[in-house]
Order: sequence, then structure tokens, then C-alpha cells
Amino acid sequence: MSIGKATRKGHLVSKLFLVTIFLSAFFLAGQATCFATNVALQWNPNTDANLAGYKVYYQADSSTTPFNGTGSPMDVSNQTTATVSNLDPGRTYYFAVSAYDTSGVESSYSNIVTVPESVLPTVSLSYPANNTTASGTLSVTASAGDNVGVTKVEFYVNGVLNGTDTSTPYIYSWNTSSLAAGNYTLMAKAYDAAGNVDQSSNVSVTVVNDTTPPTVSLTAPGNNATVSGTVAITASAGDNVGVSKVEFYGNGVLLSAGNVAPYSYNWNTASVANGGYTLTAKVYDAAGNVGQSGNVTVTLNNTAADTMPPTVTTFTMPATSSSLTIPVTAFAATDNVGVTAYCVTSTNAATNCDWLSSSNTSFTFGSTGTKTAYAWAKDAAGKVSSSVSATVNILVSDTTPPTVSISSPAGNTNVSGTVTVSTSASDNVGVTRVEFYVNGVLQATDTASPYTVSWNATAVANGTYILTAKAYDAAGNVGQSGNVTVTVNSTAADTTPPTVTIFTMPATSSSLTIPVTAFAATDNVGVTAYCVTSTNAATNCDWLSSPNTSFTFGSTGTNTAYAWAKDATGKVSSSVSATVNILVSDTTPPTVSINSPAAGSRVRSNVTIKASASDNVGVTKMALYIDNVLKVTTSSNTLAWTWNTNSYARGSHVITVNAFDAANNMDTTSITVRK
Repeated sequence: MSIGKATRKGHLVSKLFLVTIFLSAFFLAGQATCFATNVALQWNPNTDANLAGYKVYYQADSSTTPFNGTGSPMDVSNQTTATVSNLDPGRTYYFAVSAYDTSGVESSYSNIVTVPESVLPTVSLSYPANNTTASGTLSVTASAGDNVGVTKVEFYVNGVLNGTDTSTPYIYSWNTSSLAAGNYTLMAKAYDAAGNVDQSSNVSVTVVNDTTPPTVSLTAPGNNATVSGTVAITASAGDNVGVSKVEFYGNGVLLSAGNVAPYSYNWNTASVANGGYTLTAKVYDAAGNVGQSGNVTVTLNNTAADTMPPTVTTFTMPATSSSLTIPVTAFAATDNVGVTAYCVTSTNAATNCDWLSSSNTSFTFGSTGTKTAYAWAKDAAGKVSSSVSATVNILVSDTTPPTVSISSPAGNTNVSGTVTVSTSASDNVGVTRVEFYVNGVLQATDTASPYTVSWNATAVANGTYILTAKAYDAAGNVGQSGNVTVTVNSTAADTTPPTVTIFTMPATSSSLTIPVTAFAATDNVGVTAYCVTSTNAATNCDWLSSPNTSFTFGSTGTNTAYAWAKDATGKVSSSVSATVNILVSDTTPPTVSINSPAAGSRVRSNVTIKASASDNVGVTKMALYIDNVLKVTTSSNTLAWTWNTNSYARGSHVITVNAFDAANNMDTTSITVRK
């Protein structure tokens, strides 16, 4: 270290002061960065006669001088050692020493000594899981972290370094094909820039030799199918160890690849030329064995978008007519793709169209006079042309009266409330209106088919009534229906609910199904339905047309049943209850099964877990655990819960479901899945 120029007693004095620092750091291994570290410094003494002492300078995370760390500088008098305490092991520190003489003149810094941070990185093997079976090439994956940064991760097999990765994700492709079958121990080490090292726990893997190729077949689309738009290509694949990847090909060109069942690809054919295509699939396992499906031939037929509506090029009718049915003398239309339907209306609105596959040859108007018809055309895309019109003057000499008959209600029937009276009316030219009569008195008029009115029979006295109808045409001709005789029999409104008069059950039982020893009810009109519930609410009723003869409870103990009755108007009685004490000796546990996901399957993102249970008496509770941690319970015999796997580490996880009955008998089942 060079001491700079200084002035002493009016003279300029220059001295060379070399200080070599020897240091060591003492800290508790494995502690977090919030714990302190002590650094011991030592340097060679200066031999100047006027030496007064030394100062220790230091700071964290920067070698830029001057140093201004907390507690710096430390004046250590004429000691040649110093200990700096309470330093953060998670930070890098820089140290230097200066000397000063009896006049207070201080040298420049000695050589700078660096003490790197001493926090160990962390590392663990996230794939494969412990005690798994492997073959082929296995992606050994590590998860590593450090307070400053991981510089590399080393992968060891049976204690021998096999690979190194310097960037995340930390992966080593372990080719087991040439290895002897048996158990192998995997381990990883993580390093940071300061040279700190951490080692993962061991993971045991059993290597098996796999020479059996997987199998794959295309399940959709079908062979020789004609397809268009987005085509769902699906495959079924299997292997004696496990499928690692499925590829989809079109005419030998790779379309897509995936490693998660079900194996499918949505083939967007919008940019592909029409024609024949051969679809195939390839399947791979972890050992590198390959299987290929048979060929599936499809014909692609995408129709170009049609944006142009048709055009009606000609539409003519005679200028005059003596009939309401007018011949269409000419009707033609064109379209850029093709006309698929034709229509003629009496109003300028295509919404009223009755579309025909060929052009109309005639059209019937509803009345005489000057009339306008409108012609329309439509293409396969549903686009409709503008209309073209033709006008005709209809002059018809009409002496023929319309015909009319009452089609509902039937004659000699009983009616009540609001009665729908319907007629059937027709005319050689056209019906203009239909009038409805009761006992010869006009009740209502309808001018459009179907000719129907609503007759309020509650406004008349009970008794016999004669219904008739008259139909008119534009020429004033009138037709009258035959008489229809009906009997009005309106019943007074029922406002009284039924009453349950008796409801009994045995006081004790050794079965959950209890006989109903007595159940009766009365009503001012009539009881139509009966029900028994386990809660005092008729909304839970399964109504029967006769009184219940038994009722089944869901659990043992003291239970109360409630009896209800209902009449034809839907009015429900008050309940009458009966209490029974059920003592059932039950030693049979429920049975429980996990329906999805499948055992050994790979899961990701949100996964719906479904389970079901059954019991000779009844399931009272189901409980779901992930890795022995309770997630959800239900009192039903079915369970469905969505598991968000994003917060779980990669590797194996255990799904467990327990089922209980009222006697606290339990069954449990577990499956292992991989993330």
C-alpha cells in the first residue's frame, strides 16, 4: 500500500507503507442472511518510528473507494489484527487498511481484500420422483435457487458427475439405454459465484430395458371421409412402459406433436388446397421405441365464402285476372354460386316467404282489386335478393258463399272456464271474416285464419248453450255452420287445502326403512297426492297418488317423519309428524373409488377429481386429501373438486378419499399421479 504525500513540521514527507491483509471468516453454516458473520483481519506491521495506529475501512457490495460502510473506519490503534462483527453473510464485503502517524497524517488504502457472500444455494431434484421406473432417455430436472444467483447445477449418477447445466430450467438428459437394469441413485449440486455449494437429497430410480415399441391408431376422422374447416384428428396410443410423445402427420409432413393424453390435434384446413390427404400418427416411448399407425385417407372440400346475394332478373304476371290465383308468366334469377330457393309474397318482406326449390308458377291473393306481388331468390349461403314486383287487377264475379264449421269444442261436451272456440272456414275467392255466436248472440269476430275466439264460460250460468259461426267473403256472401251444443259446468274455486287426519309409525326400529302404519287425509273436493319427508318442508316432496306405506331415513338415531297431502288445485296440507328411534347394528364399511383422474396419469393446471361411495346403510361423509392434506369434505356419496396443481411441485402426488357411514365405519382409497 502506498501512503500518499503528507506535510509534517513544514517539510514534505513521502513514505511507502505496504500492508498485506490475511483474513478469515467465521459464520454458522446454513444460517439465513439475517444472521451475522465475523471477519478477522491481519496485516504486517509498519516499522516507522512515528507510527501511531491503523484504521480499517470496509463496505458491502461495492469496491468503489472510499469505503463508507456502517462502523467504518474502525480505529484499532497500533494493533495489527481486527475483527469486524455482525456482517450479513448474504452480502459481499470489501476491506482495506490505512496507517496514520503521530501527526495524524494517514496513508492511502492498502490492497483491497474481498470476502464473498457465504449463503449456500438450494437445490432439489423435481423429476423423476423417488422410487420410479425409467427407460430410454430421462429428463432429470432440478430446482435450484440462491440469494445472488446460481452459476451451475451438476447432475450425479451413483456419485459420478454426468452433466452440468448453467441456466434454468436445469435439466440433464440421462440416456439409460446402455445401462444395466437395476437401481441407480441420482443427486444434484448447485453452485453460486462465491463458490458456495449445496447438495440435493438422493433420488432412487430403477432402470428397466424396454425394446417393445408402442402402438398407435387414428380414431378420427374416419377413413375415406370428406372434411372441411377445422378437423379434429384423434389417436389412441399405448405402451408396455409409457407413451412419451405422439406425432400427427399429413401427407408425411409433421402437423403437431403432444405428450398428454387424450392425443388430438385440430387441423385448420383453411389455408390448405382441396384434395386428397393421407393422415398418419407416430408414437414414441421413453426408450426411443417408435410405433406408427395405419394410413387414413380423407378428402378436403372447403367451399369458398359466398358474399354476393342473388339477383331476380325477370318476374311477370298478367295485368288482369278473373281469379285470385294468378299465373306467373316469367320468373328467373342468377347468383355467383347458385340460386337455391324462390318465393313470391303479397308484401314487400322476404320474412313472409314460403321458399320453393324451383321458381313459382302461380300465386294466390286473398281478395280482389289491384294487387302487387313481390318475387325473391335465395342462395345456399342464405343471402336473399332484392325484390322485383308485378301488379295485377283482379275482377272476380263471386256468388258462392263461404263454408264454415266449428271444429272445437265438440258437440254435447261439458265446458268450463275459458273455452277456445275454433272454426274451419274456406271460400272460392277468400274469407274476409268469421263471426262467433252463443245462443244466437254475436260474441266476437276474427278476420284472419286460424279463426279462433276465447269464450269466457265463467261469465254465464251453468246450463246448455248453442254455438254457431258465420263466414263472409269480399262479395258479401255468407255461410253458416251447424249448431254445436255444449253444457257449461263451472265449479266453484277450491280455496281449502287438505287435512292429514292420521299418520303413525312404530316408535322403534332396527332398520332405516320404517313402515307407515296409518296415513289418511281429507279434502273438501278430493286428495290427489301424498308425501312423507324427513324435514318439515313440502318442497322436498316426491308426491305419490296413494298414501306412503314406508319411508327410509338416511341415518340411525331419533328421526322425525312429516306427512303431507295435496289436492287437484295444488294446495298442500299442514304436516303431521311421527318420531321413531332407529337402532341399527352396522359393521359393514362403505366402499369408495376415485373415478378420475386415472392412477399414474400426468396432471397439470386445473384437474377435476371425482369420487363415489356406497354403503349398506348410507354414506354420511366423504373426505379428499392431497399428499395427506385435507382439501374438502361432503355429506354426499359423490364428490367432485377442482385441484389447481400450479402451486404444487413437479413429481408424484397422492390423492386419497375416505368414506364414512353413520356407524363411523370407514373405507379409504388412494392413487398416485404425476405433475
